[in-house]
Amino acid sequence: MKKSLFACITIALVLAGCSSSYKLSTSTRTDLARSIHYVPTLANLTVQPQRVTATCTAAELESLKGDQARQTVVARALATVNADVLIAPRFSTQKGEDGKMQSMTVVGYAATFDSFRPMTEEDAPFLAHKDVKQNKVTSQMATNTLTVAEIEYGAKQTLALAPEELVGLDEAKALKAAKEKLLRQEKADFLYETHYTTAVQTGFLKTSVGTFSITAFPAKYVNYRAAKKGEVESLNLSAKPVVYYNLTADIVPVAGRIQLKTPNNDANAKESDLKEALRAAVLQKYDADFLLNEYFYVDRKDKVITRVTICGTPAVYANFRPLQEGDVIDFRLVGPNGKEGSDEPKSIWESLFGVFKKKN
Repeated sequence: MKKSLFACITIALVLAGCSSSYKLSTSTRTDLARSIHYVPTLANLTVQPQRVTATCTAAELESLKGDQARQTVVARALATVNADVLIAPRFSTQKGEDGKMQSMTVVGYAATFDSFRPMTEEDAPFLAHKDVKQNKVTSQMATNTLTVAEIEYGAKQTLALAPEELVGLDEAKALKAAKEKLLRQEKADFLYETHYTTAVQTGFLKTSVGTFSITAFPAKYVNYRAAKKGEVESLNLSAKPVVYYNLTADIVPVAGRIQLKTPNNDANAKESDLKEALRAAVLQKYDADFLLNEYFYVDRKDKVITRVTICGTPAVYANFRPLQEGDVIDFRLVGPNGKEGSDEPKSIWESLFGVFKKKN
């Protein structure tokens, strides 16, 4: 087969050299390292038992919508205690008589990363990907072995751009410049949990950035190698690195079942706004994180909402700790394909990943 192929190539070259005209042809390129998979990372967290809170005014959140506004408020809360992640954040907004937002507040539990380590098969004995297809390249002439890489996370770093580096930059461009500089400085492949703070200066023609600094965990891909037998069961088969929070918490009710009604409502008020305000009032009254079995009654007259009633049991998170094999979690919240429907408690790994060891 190889001899015939060589002969064909030789003849083609001779013919091409004897002719004054030629044709362009496409070539096939085979890349054996088209796709690298990553070993998932377990991040150990230390959570502060007291909740933290922060508020941003409408002026500070101007032009920001949805997730951008919430991320900004969270960043301020984390900055007050030098934390990395806000666990179970709860948002509330204050609106004026005109219905416009005046401020946004977040309350949650601040956590810091203690350490990172690659997930092992022992961490997730029930995690399995039965539908994983062979990692083939485009040509049928060659296939590559499954290659994996671990991720090494460095200590949290802070970087501030100098005034001369901010000339002519808006917020988005300053963030891009700061990320690129930190990546070069730390010789990292990507940044994990990036947060930034900035002060804005408003000029005659446009808004520019006055100061800008970011904090992040620089990370590198290390230890590229062939996957070990059975290791595919604990691999993250997406192109994006994944960090699982190695954390669980107990849920503790702080009161019995409650019921709270709104007074007579403004006919122009939205149902979603009324529910949000009522929920915030209940949580504030009972100093709770959420309501167990929360539900609403909505009374209407001539298609206009006259009253909203909220019911539920106020509860808080307590006893934050790393996940352990003996822990049992609520299978209705985390189950196969994200679906509810099993009343039988499962082990932590069975519930978390929703894939169970096959019975022999």
